[in-house]
Amino acid sequence: MALSFGLHPLLLLLCALGAAGLTYWMYRSPVPPLPPLRRGLLMGLRFGALFLILFLLAEPVLRRLHRDVRPPVLAVLLDDSQSLSLTAADADTAGPSFGTAVQEVVRRLRQEGLTGDVRYFAFSNDVTPLPGPEAIDSLHFTGARTNIARALDRVREDLQTDNLRGVLLISDGQVNTGRNPLYLAERYPVPIHTVTVGDTTSRRDLQIRRIVTNDIAYVDTELPVQVGLRSIDYGGELVTVTLLQQGQVLASTQTRLPTGTAEVQTELAFTPQEEGLQQWTVAVTRLDGEATYRNNSETFTVRVLESKRRILLLAAAPGPDVAALRRLLSADPHAEVSAFIQKDRATFYEGPFPEDVQDYDVIVLAGYPGRTASAAVLDRLRQALDEGTPALFLLTRQTNPRAVQDYLADVLPVAPEAVRFSYLEASFVPTPAATHHPVFSIPDVPPSAVAQLPPLLYNESRWRPTPDARVLATVRVRGIDLDDPILVLRRRGTQRSAAFLGAGTWRWTNLPDDLREAETYWPTLLSNLLQWVTTPEDDRPVRVRPITDLFAGGESVEFTGQVYDESLNPIPDASVAVQVTAPDGTQYPYQMESLGNGRYVLDTGVLPEGTYRYTATARRDGAEIGSDRGTFAVGALSLEFRETRADAALMRQIAARSGGLAFSPEAARAIPTRLAASGSFEPLVIEEPIETELWRRYVFLALILLLLTMEWFVRKRSGMV
Repeated sequence: MALSFGLHPLLLLLCALGAAGLTYWMYRSPVPPLPPLRRGLLMGLRFGALFLILFLLAEPVLRRLHRDVRPPVLAVLLDDSQSLSLTAADADTAGPSFGTAVQEVVRRLRQEGLTGDVRYFAFSNDVTPLPGPEAIDSLHFTGARTNIARALDRVREDLQTDNLRGVLLISDGQVNTGRNPLYLAERYPVPIHTVTVGDTTSRRDLQIRRIVTNDIAYVDTELPVQVGLRSIDYGGELVTVTLLQQGQVLASTQTRLPTGTAEVQTELAFTPQEEGLQQWTVAVTRLDGEATYRNNSETFTVRVLESKRRILLLAAAPGPDVAALRRLLSADPHAEVSAFIQKDRATFYEGPFPEDVQDYDVIVLAGYPGRTASAAVLDRLRQALDEGTPALFLLTRQTNPRAVQDYLADVLPVAPEAVRFSYLEASFVPTPAATHHPVFSIPDVPPSAVAQLPPLLYNESRWRPTPDARVLATVRVRGIDLDDPILVLRRRGTQRSAAFLGAGTWRWTNLPDDLREAETYWPTLLSNLLQWVTTPEDDRPVRVRPITDLFAGGESVEFTGQVYDESLNPIPDASVAVQVTAPDGTQYPYQMESLGNGRYVLDTGVLPEGTYRYTATARRDGAEIGSDRGTFAVGALSLEFRETRADAALMRQIAARSGGLAFSPEAARAIPTRLAASGSFEPLVIEEPIETELWRRYVFLALILLLLTMEWFVRKRSGMV
């Protein structure tokens, strides 16, 4: 403790002497005369007040050292994932689970005692602080994921103001989500000590490793399913792989397992009969002595559509462009093409033109309308496009620009202003806006190859895009870039349309050998255009959907939602109720939480296996805004059972890279001793200097006033003026 002044102490001493002299002069011969004792009292009171005033004017500062001792903190991370529930014996035998090893390690730590503070956390995909070591008995080991990196991050954040001196990680090391914990361990501020629980040896097991199939299928169309199996020490066994739906066997096949540890693939196929989000299960034969049977089956979902995409191909006349286009469209297994090529003004080669063209998903105009197009067909066509049927217009040499101007100018994204029937050669040049557009998502085709594609034929009419259209490509004529559009897209309301104004695209399907790397350009661009125009516009006021179609067993089911008014402005204060219907008809009501700006979220927690339906209804001030509905599925298999062996190597590397120690469950009793011997688990002594500016303290002012008041009182009682 030290005292310092804003003035030199010698000056303060001189001032004090002056104050003493002044006090003596005032009371050397008081009137009336006073007894020596009373005179001394008055002199003391006056000198005390003057001295305090001079003392405070010198700006005294009291400095002292505050010492704070913070005990060391050890954060204990307990793995609460499903893999810790595996038994150390056969699946049909009642044996101790790996989770009991976690609890036993903590009990040993409590018995040995640890100098310092111990904080407990349970983790799987998320982290939960535990109130104390007694809470370990409540662990159920049901987490659907293991994310060690998130657990370490959470501990560092929660204990950043404490004297965190180490982390004790108790786990089997089977990480299946999140960042690689090794990268985090290298930069972790304190040592991470690890205890590896679980069997580190390879145990006999047969498991389904992967299921590969299409995300979208069609009713009455065969769907192939590829199943990958992993066998550990079951060589030579003949197993059956079965595809089931609601307990009914749809397909099965047999395969013989290879020796040792290896993977084998097998193929199944089935034909969906119903549309919607459908759920199927693949199961493989259970063998004696497996580590667990919970990885012998896996659920997957496929969205089944009612039928293939129905395409109406309407051509002005036969020609190489039409032939190439028809071949490309027919090669799409998800498309059903109905082609009508005009023969003369009244007939088509394929027969009478359909009365109702609105039954088609998209209308492809290959050079249509031509010079022999009938007004009746054009009127029917324009009506369908007016009512929202998507359209893709492809110009050919047979196109009649005058008919386009007269009948289709309002329903296409581009129309001719000055009509001409002549053509010139022009190169196809994507605009900068096309770089990130999904239509130009064409892998494995370099820009250099696109620039060398053969030129197309461009109609010399003055083509003008509509105000709401977007030009994605222009033309280059004789090396000069022009603003004339060749690829134009438009979204108007719920209808999408596109126009490709380059004739001679058959050239792009017959490329020479030196342009083979660009041979997929036109087929992919055409497919992307069809995909873009047939993608429905979502103008619904309420949009609620699950974050994925299939949730793993034990995984929380989460929803996201958006709510808009009639002008599509976000509504932040709506009440969004979600009703989830289970496969058995049980209904679960939920309420979504607003995140602001019209966005909403919901976490329903874990749901049992099965396919669910949901209905979301948004209300505001008692009035219904709109609703949404859909389906999702919950599978039976968690990633936790894909690997049944503890990863001791990973746990040792985490400890080594962070400067920690690696232990086995049997060595848990030695953890307190080893931590103390390491020298890292020590209290933190914080010495903080504290300065007190005495001249700012009101207590001294009160004391000065008290001294002066007492002096005044004694003077009055003594009869002094």
